[in-house]
Amino acid sequence: MNKPISKITDIKAERIADKVLVEQTGRTLEQHIILAREADTIDTLNEYRAALSLWAEHTNDTKQKVIITLDGRDTAWKWSNIKRVTEYFNWKRHKINAYWIPEMEERIDYNWFKRYMEDFPRKWQVAFFDRSWYNRAWVEAAMWFCTQEEYDWFMKNVLSFEKEQILDQWINFLKIYLSVTKTTQKYRLHLREDIRKSWKSSPIDKVAQEKWNYYTLAKAKILELTDSPDSPWIVLDSNEKWLSAIEIIKALINTTSEVSRIVEKDLGIDLSPNKSIRRTAKEELLRMKKVWDLKSMKQDFHFRTPSKEENEYLDWFRKNNVFDESNYSYNPIE
Repeated sequence: MNKPISKITDIKAERIADKVLVEQTGRTLEQHIILAREADTIDTLNEYRAALSLWAEHTNDTKQKVIITLDGRDTAWKWSNIKRVTEYFNWKRHKINAYWIPEMEERIDYNWFKRYMEDFPRKWQVAFFDRSWYNRAWVEAAMWFCTQEEYDWFMKNVLSFEKEQILDQWINFLKIYLSVTKTTQKYRLHLREDIRKSWKSSPIDKVAQEKWNYYTLAKAKILELTDSPDSPWIVLDSNEKWLSAIEIIKALINTTSEVSRIVEKDLGIDLSPNKSIRRTAKEELLRMKKVWDLKSMKQDFHFRTPSKEENEYLDWFRKNNVFDESNYSYNPIE
């Protein structure tokens, strides 16, 4: 069936408006609408930041430890969300962790987790992870950086690691996936061409669009296989950065029932999830199915083949070291 003439006219008008706006401002009509909404949302964000100060004071007094992981595609505003959430935090109270390429020894089994554990919070600290241990099943898998053995071992052990080393240690834990559309990513990558933002660019960024369907496969696998009642995924639409920051603040405040009651009853601030941008893992997978994301994604990763030297080192390491569960590290065999 052909589209109505009025519908075709509307589409043509939007395309013309987009072309003119891009030529004059560098942004599409949709991006201008988002910017307008963000301008209206900043006051609301500040209200939630004020409420977060109460939560920060309480968790400090009670010496609570908190871990927040933010994962997602390049340009998903992981760092930007952390910056907006922590803008009025006491800098001594929180730490932000990001990582370089791992050394060979850091890649081996439990050492992968140990690498991140070294940056876990002390009492009264909040630790933000700008990409977490899920990088193994995310960037490394999508970019063909890890081996089949490394990937399979990670997926088999990650939930037990989170339970034993985070939840059982009485650490509040939030794992967040920031979702962006392909169009938004393309636009944000273009912004990084500005010399002032060139520090954000990396070789991985340059192939982000090309590898989009591999990243979609990685996302689907992570949400399907590593979501659990103990450590569920929170999926946030990060196309609008202010709204996603508000949802992160809500999730933080809701980790402490005493504060959340005060914020909702005494301050009258709504801490219920914004369903238009916040989803569970199951809801996100269902959305991806409806918009054909799952059909367009790749069906298998191209895992890296380890070199002879790597295999020899791995064999040597496993023969000469034993894993000690008491301190979650490898010790030499005497």
